[in-house]
Amino acid sequence: MALGDRRRLGMGAYAQDENVNLVPIMNLFVVLIPFLLMSAAFFNISVINASVPALQKEKTDLAKSDVAVTMMVRMKPDAFTITASSDTLPRSELDKLRTEIPRRGETMGLKEFSDHMLACKQRYPKSETMLLVPDAGIEYQDVIAVMDAGRWVKVQQDGSTVRYDLFPNVVISGML
Repeated sequence: MALGDRRRLGMGAYAQDENVNLVPIMNLFVVLIPFLLMSAAFFNISVINASVPALQKEKTDLAKSDVAVTMMVRMKPDAFTITASSDTLPRSELDKLRTEIPRRGETMGLKEFSDHMLACKQRYPKSETMLLVPDAGIEYQDVIAVMDAGRWVKVQQDGSTVRYDLFPNVVISGML
């Protein structure tokens, strides 16, 4: 039946087709589309230099060792729990690297953390990966500070300050 067609229902009454009023739907889209475009303008993407380990050439002048460990750092609100894993080392050797460093004061124990990571790096110089597992309540700035403290440290050597790479490959993970 075409628009405007009428059917006789009987007793002089006519049935007429009704038109759908699309004005409210069009008004909704007129308001909704600019709102969505405005909210998309506030979406920012940031990049943290944290990557999965990749093959790299030797960048250190330390003694050659074929053994590498992966350092695992769990950031809890009150302490860092540091453990190590390796395919080639026995559990007794890995347990020697295990420690818990309390997070206290303004520096959150980052000096002790860096010192322990430096000792691990000197013991196993081929190691380049640190797995960082922050708890849910840890602030963003604290995670970044620990990443930086695990990547490199400044060391006094022959009267000058030298930047020493520790674990440049940082992988951020979560607890299940």
